[in-house]
Amino acid sequence: MESINQFFKNIGTFIGRMTPSQVMMLLGVGAGTIAGTVILIGWINTVSYTRLYSDLSASEAGDVATYLDTQKIPYQLSNGGTVIEVPSSDVYKTRIALAAEGLPRNGNMGYSIFDENNLGMTDFLQKLNFRRALEGEITRTIMEMDEVKSARVHIVMPKQRLFKDDQKKTTASVLLKLKGNNGLNRTQISGITHLVAASVEGLSPDNISIVDYNGNLLTSGDRDDPLAGLSSSQLDVRKQVEEYLQTKSQSMLDDVLGVGKSVVRITADLNFQQIEKTAESFDANNPSIRSEERVVNSASLADKTEETAESNEENSSETVITNYELNKTVEHIVNAIGNIDRLSVAVMVDGIYAPVEAEDGSTEYVYQPRPQEELDRMAAIVKNSVGFDSQRNDQIEMVNIAFDRQNMQDEQEMLDSMYMWDFYLEIARKLGIVLMLAFIFLIARKKSKKLFAALGKLVPAPRVIRQEVEQPVIEEEQDELQPVPEEKRKQTIVDRMQKTAQGQPEEIAKVIKTMMIE
Repeated sequence: MESINQFFKNIGTFIGRMTPSQVMMLLGVGAGTIAGTVILIGWINTVSYTRLYSDLSASEAGDVATYLDTQKIPYQLSNGGTVIEVPSSDVYKTRIALAAEGLPRNGNMGYSIFDENNLGMTDFLQKLNFRRALEGEITRTIMEMDEVKSARVHIVMPKQRLFKDDQKKTTASVLLKLKGNNGLNRTQISGITHLVAASVEGLSPDNISIVDYNGNLLTSGDRDDPLAGLSSSQLDVRKQVEEYLQTKSQSMLDDVLGVGKSVVRITADLNFQQIEKTAESFDANNPSIRSEERVVNSASLADKTEETAESNEENSSETVITNYELNKTVEHIVNAIGNIDRLSVAVMVDGIYAPVEAEDGSTEYVYQPRPQEELDRMAAIVKNSVGFDSQRNDQIEMVNIAFDRQNMQDEQEMLDSMYMWDFYLEIARKLGIVLMLAFIFLIARKKSKKLFAALGKLVPAPRVIRQEVEQPVIEEEQDELQPVPEEKRKQTIVDRMQKTAQGQPEEIAKVIKTMMIE
């Protein structure tokens, strides 16, 4: 007990000898140590949660939460209950266990609904389950697309009627929730439409409606009008042809003149008329026998007279009917769709900017038009690249004109100024950090000097030491009563600190710790 009181007494004496700034620093270091320890312990004991499933419906989240409660697996709900998080160490094991239980169901039962044997089920319930299973299977197939986040499919199957005129058509509707803002193109929408139509008996693509999550109708009414649908396809084909020809010619000019020195635009008139021709040709100089008929007539006359009883005379004739037919050639010709009827090519080429020395000695660039021979050569290059045909009445126009690059220069200057401003800010930030570190270093150096100056006063003289060092200590105390020179005094303090370090190393260790904290 006495040692404990002496310990606290020494601490109080030690703190009493410190300056107010040293006391505040000691308190700050102690509070920081305690706070850091608490934070470290809390961080070690904190459980890291990882997302198990997201975008769950209320029923799906309820099923998953019930299973986790049954298995006593900790979890967290976020984002309005649509996201479930579990400890990071259990996420994969939990997913496998939930998959074995068929969770989450995603609202799509599929044909697994028939795995359960329900005795006494009526025909109505059988048909209802079949429709539910079909909707679930189609939904799963649609959700395999990368662009689709979730989907719902509804199918209406009317009852079978006795008469065909009374039979109603099968219809279907598809609700899609897409990923991001990219959406689906026309080909993908058509693919989903025909997928649903091919999966349901008696369902026509015209009776399928596809709507996105925002209520936008993705299936247009063009399918009811074949001409309108064809016009849309024609525009797509025309755009592809024009872009293809423009890319070919533009790449060649960029290699010759440089990027940004020319602009090529092409308009292609395509022929989408599908014409079927049937031609018959006859060869009058080379007829062929179609049929031939031969008729032979014969007669026998007998003269019976008294004078010549054995006299006979025979008479015969032949008739030939021949039918001829001219050779005929029948041709059935179907013209190809999308042939190029005419091309219109427009090319703008920038001129030459020659350096000219001004009166003040600066260099200016003056626009000069390109020679006509050079323009003709470039026009020939463009013609060959796009397949120019004068018999189709193709046209090409190449103009040499000065490009207005003032806006581009202004944008470049603005970007340069923004870059320089960011560069200066970065330099100022780094310079501020260096100055702050230098200021902290100077303050720490000044505080350390004060600490070293007060070190001799903070270390108390030993009261109880070994017998062999008592006499020198008494002598030193007597020397302190007498005036001594400054050099001798410093040497005496150093000797005292050395002896104190040998006799009381714990006290010196405390002083060194205080100096390091300061």
